[in-house]
Amino acid sequence: LGVSAANVLRRAGLPEDLLAQQSGRLAPADFYRFWDSLAHEVGDPLFPLRLCRAIRSESFSPPIFAALCSPDLLVATERIALYKALVAPMRLEIQRAPSQLSLDLQWLDTDLPPPTSLVIAELLFFVSLARTGTREAVTPLAVETSVIPPESPAYREFLGVDIRRGKRHRVIFSIADARRPFLTSNDALWSAFEPELRTRLAQLGAAVTLTQRVRAVLLEALPSGQLAME
Repeated sequence: LGVSAANVLRRAGLPEDLLAQQSGRLAPADFYRFWDSLAHEVGDPLFPLRLCRAIRSESFSPPIFAALCSPDLLVATERIALYKALVAPMRLEIQRAPSQLSLDLQWLDTDLPPPTSLVIAELLFFVSLARTGTREAVTPLAVETSVIPPESPAYREFLGVDIRRGKRHRVIFSIADARRPFLTSNDALWSAFEPELRTRLAQLGAAVTLTQRVRAVLLEALPSGQLAME
């Protein structure tokens, strides 16, 4: 996205070595502040749309990788539901009916509302995922949220449907689209990579030691030549 990571972290009041930590972890409030700072740094009212369009199958992210290795959207969303906690304070609830697949986004910190741009980006993500995996112009049956973005025409053009106001944050696909085969499916690669994802999931609660943070700061600062022995 062409933004300065240092500026984002400073504006959010987060440790400047955060992205250098091997197992950096944020509380929901810190994650929301990080997201707001990122959106401010981008300075685009259509930030969620811009972010969604920047995602490609070659870009590595644990839940994206897990999803695109799947045979279809049905399996992909099940894997995302399991591994989404690796990258966001969010839980994915899946409701499968004979004619449709409903994906409900639930935020782990119920006392603190998530940023509107984050909610919209997550909803757009699942539509983009379906299109990336199938290489088809998949259009959802409905997209619903309690936080309607002001730039709705641009989102309608991307989604193919209006974002409607509701009590839940969810996107609904036809079961036919949910069963379209993913051209990115790769069982062999998934089998080789899944154990690492499971390990990361098990380590979510592990605390980052002072030694690890100092090492990360040194590795980041030494090449600049501005760090003295003292």
